[in-house]
Amino acid sequence: MLIQYAGAGPDGVMAPCDDGRVTAEPIGVGRRERRKARAREKLLTAGRQLIAESGVSGLRIGDVTDRADLGFGTFYTYFESKEALVEAVVADTLAGLASSIGATAVAAPDAARAAAEAYRRFLRFATAEPELARVVVELDRADAAFEEAVRPWARETLEHGCASGQFKIEDVELALVSISAAALAAIRAILSGLITPGPTTESRGAEMMLRGFGVDATAAREIAWDELPDIDAPR
Repeated sequence: MLIQYAGAGPDGVMAPCDDGRVTAEPIGVGRRERRKARAREKLLTAGRQLIAESGVSGLRIGDVTDRADLGFGTFYTYFESKEALVEAVVADTLAGLASSIGATAVAAPDAARAAAEAYRRFLRFATAEPELARVVVELDRADAAFEEAVRPWARETLEHGCASGQFKIEDVELALVSISAAALAAIRAILSGLITPGPTTESRGAEMMLRGFGVDATAAREIAWDELPDIDAPR
């Protein structure tokens, strides 16, 4: 029996790829993988929404699959337990948050402003999605996961600031660890009620951070207290 392959003509004969190689991937494999990826993404989205609405304690697998419009048994194709889903939601949330904020930061020509805005946005996450933020900070590896998520773009922003003369940082590695820990600690303090959430706290924290990076007091205050632009707004 002749099996038609991706890259094959109507007669099922394998055809070379653009680079001259012959592909032997059966038709439908890519489609199945995309379908599985979509199903997993629907479960993650449903889990994230339900956690944001009512926390982890009331999260039920049946509610997740109902929200995702998938069969109950489908859940176990992708996650072995509710806890595994929660961990995946946290990882996905951190990656998405860091990617969105980080992409905006590294694209900005002003490193000091970019760093201040990124810090303020991370703290705002605690007030915008408190249930989800609480799950993130209570994860066993929260500190390491948070640092891993922000480190790539944060390093680029700090190095940009040092190269432009805005920052005076003797040890970038130490600065990366310190600011990551400080941001996560501030999020925890907001969630616990230790400090008051809102723009004032966000700007105060950003101003302190900039002064720690060597930005003079007047410039640090001006930058940290400027209006926070929409993350998708053109620069």
